[in-house]
Amino acid sequence: MHNASFIYFSFMKGDVMDPGRRPARLGPQRRLVPPPTELSVHFEGLAHPTRLTIVERLAAAAEMRVSELAELCKVSQPRMSWHLRILRRAQVIRTRREGREVFCRLDRDAISAHMRSFMRLMVVKGSEGDLLSDLAPTQLSGEPAQ
Repeated sequence: MHNASFIYFSFMKGDVMDPGRRPARLGPQRRLVPPPTELSVHFEGLAHPTRLTIVERLAAAAEMRVSELAELCKVSQPRMSWHLRILRRAQVIRTRREGREVFCRLDRDAISAHMRSFMRLMVVKGSEGDLLSDLAPTQLSGEPAQ
């Protein structure tokens, strides 16, 4: 049996548990999702052929299981989860859990918000024939073109 005072003084009071030496904990303020103004994170999420295939498949279907996406893309389930985590952080997809199954769908609102932010970067004030004037107003508002 261990001596309680040995454990208390050597472990609990030592450098290991000294609050002044521990790094601060990242609590609820830690963000898993970048702010919507960070376009680079959004576009980095799309910078892989497998992730583009995932987006393409999800655009054709309302929602898909992770296992179905892994099978269609011919990747392992852990690799698919890795790609989906990147897409989730880039605010391209949303996931929901139903029991043991995880379902994915496109986050169309976030995608259109990122695209509007990107298009605002393309505008050159006072220039003729700017990029935004070539687009229909419905494309900029996020509403589907008819």
